[in-house]
Amino acid sequence: MTIEIKCPYCGFSRHVPKEKIPPNAKWAVCPRCRQRFEFYQDIRFEEAGPEGTEKGPRHRQASPWERRGELGFWQAASQTFKGVMFAPDKLFSQLSFEAGKKEPLAFGLLAGSIGSMFGFFWQLVLVSLGVVAFGPPILGHLGMWFIFLMMIVIVPILVLVGLYVYAGVLHLLLLIVRGAQNGFEATFRVVCFSQATQILGIVPFLGGWVAGIWQLIVQIVGLKEIHETSYLRVIIAFLIPVILVILFVLAVVIPLVIYLVGKAGTGLPWQW
Repeated sequence: MTIEIKCPYCGFSRHVPKEKIPPNAKWAVCPRCRQRFEFYQDIRFEEAGPEGTEKGPRHRQASPWERRGELGFWQAASQTFKGVMFAPDKLFSQLSFEAGKKEPLAFGLLAGSIGSMFGFFWQLVLVSLGVVAFGPPILGHLGMWFIFLMMIVIVPILVLVGLYVYAGVLHLLLLIVRGAQNGFEATFRVVCFSQATQILGIVPFLGGWVAGIWQLIVQIVGLKEIHETSYLRVIIAFLIPVILVILFVLAVVIPLVIYLVGKAGTGLPWQW
């Protein structure tokens, strides 16, 4: 009998005869990327049949961010950012959805706030260069740096509220298409960890746009993997609001515009 051991960092896997694994072995070192991981608890491994086919349920693990005590802050953060940005399918296919909301929320707040603050900073740069105007005239009397300091306090609050509201709406849409098999926490964890893409906000001016597009891709991949559903269901869930807006425009806005244009074209006075 063999067991497939798969590295959570680079995805390298190998079938190892069960008898060659020491009974008390807990740690393994990947021969490709040289990362050390706790494979019996943290890695997906399944007994393989005679032809190497996998059997049994998928085993899930905590994210590197949730293992900071073991990996250290910087390594845990970098591995999480790397996994979300470049290998979301591997990260979320192995990510536990029953480990609590506290740690994902902390990561989402950190990454989302940093990205948002940098985005706001580049807006201030454009304002200082006279490229764009900034808000109502009263804001100009407060001073740009005072506004920036206020944003340091306000942005994390907005990110916190936004994470819960966005995850709640997104989960509702997934329920409509029957693509939320693993509960709200699974959706919430994807939304929080996908905030890693907001680090692209560091890139001047265009970083925020790229971050938004990449975050959408990460969320589609992540939701598909963590809920063990199909891409079609996830994509339809994202398209539902777009479809509703289009229907609203077709049913209300366009007829109203046509009516107003026709009314104005008659030259008759308005009736009140």
